[in-house]
Amino acid sequence: MDVGVLAVRYAKALLDYALEKGVEEEVYSQMGLLLECLKQNPALTRTLEDPLLSRQDKLSLLSSTLTGTAAANDAVQRFYNIIIENRRENYLRASALNYQTLYREKKNIAVVKITTAIPLSKEMEEKIISKTSSVLGKKIELYKCVNPSIEGGFIIDVDDFRMDASIANKLRQIRQQLLDKNRRIV
Repeated sequence: MDVGVLAVRYAKALLDYALEKGVEEEVYSQMGLLLECLKQNPALTRTLEDPLLSRQDKLSLLSSTLTGTAAANDAVQRFYNIIIENRRENYLRASALNYQTLYREKKNIAVVKITTAIPLSKEMEEKIISKTSSVLGKKIELYKCVNPSIEGGFIIDVDDFRMDASIANKLRQIRQQLLDKNRRIV
């Protein structure tokens, strides 16, 4: 069976259960924490997929990521149990990502990533959230990234849309225009 299909099924089941218990927001937070742990520690993924490691050890390893209330921890713990019992450890990351996607759709949230050359001020951050929220008609989840190589300006990514208003991009465009113009002359 396709990895995507199974991961979506697990994520949907977790979201339905979390909605039923009223802990979907905390579970969303814990899925983010789990994804961050998996990203920071690639060895964790390999360890969880190791067939020699006992199920109980895998569960206790995953349980160490739990940080919420008892009800949210119960929902996430049940999710971990199902994943481990069915030997679907390799679907854990995809299921967590799909949970986040389904949650965002349900709660009408857009993910906005902004890259700047210097850190944003709090007031600029609020302006960006306000403006993009009014344009998109959604709540905004803002991720900030500082990358000095863009020289100045900003790059905004919203879902599949990118607006590159960086100085580095403008310089590349000017360079390309000059090269194109010179090719026509010669």
